Amino acid sequence: MKLEEIVLVKEHLKGKTMNYLLSLDDFMQIHVGRKTDSLVMGGQIALALAKTLSEDKNWMQIEFSEHKRVEARFCSSEMQLRGFLGGRFDEIDVKTVFAEDVCNAYCLDKVTNLGLRIDGSTNTKFQFTYKPVDSHFEQGDILHNFNGSDYRVLEKLSARNLLLMDVKQGSMVVAIGSGMYTKYPKGEEPTEDNQTIGLEWDHGVYLGNTPSLVDFSIIREKYGEVKEIETIDDFRSSQEDLFNFYKKIAESPILETSVKEAATNAMYDVFCTGRQEVFLNNLSGGKYDSNFIGAAPVQKEMVR
Repeated sequence: MKLEEIVLVKEHLKGKTMNYLLSLDDFMQIHVGRKTDSLVMGGQIALALAKTLSEDKNWMQIEFSEHKRVEARFCSSEMQLRGFLGGRFDEIDVKTVFAEDVCNAYCLDKVTNLGLRIDGSTNTKFQFTYKPVDSHFEQGDILHNFNGSDYRVLEKLSARNLLLMDVKQGSMVVAIGSGMYTKYPKGEEPTEDNQTIGLEWDHGVYLGNTPSLVDFSIIREKYGEVKEIETIDDFRSSQEDLFNFYKKIAESPILETSVKEAATNAMYDVFCTGRQEVFLNNLSGGKYDSNFIGAAPVQKEMVR
């Protein structure tokens, strides 16, 4: 069972709440089947439940009577599961119990395989094996990290250095020495049910959550592929790489607007244009050569 297949359920009955974990089939049979025999209404309830996967704070509800209602959502992350087990979503002044005997057995196995206790705390006696897996990072990829966060790849700086943005928080980080790993219980063979695949990195450089304050050229120069620049042709080639780096981010249909605007502004600050043909004419005409040691400064004009 995958983590995202677990349904978190809060059953409210006469001033008390009972929490438990179900599979989708269990939920549809136990709750939807008792609410209605209409295929249309059942489909609407299933759709409302499915929407919770993309909305972390959203819970769908089923009203049975004045005294009974059920809230439910798919589990979106290990962090959310920990919070649910630990009572983070419980209402104040409402007696709440976790009904382990009502839970789906596969859901409880998943909790155990994640190294968690039933109260959401870490089972320190439970050990994991980590093994690297083949990975090919692309701009726009959403990667899950074992700390419970999801990161979008803004740019692949080098084979193992990535510029990432936290999907929920909007904060950016340069992940140095990135790789994908599979995590599963020590002493067992990895299976779909007991393993989790996630992103890890050796060291992170945290950049905050304001793209306009990030100097993308410095990031690329420091953490990107290293190229020796000995001649003016080498320099111009590096400038073309930098322009294409900015342009790829600025024109990406899947990145956040704030990131694209920051890349666009940086591109104009450095090259005075965002148009490919104008840039290439300026490049071949030597208008950017002033940054190369020994070249005389050349006056640049802004072109949009």
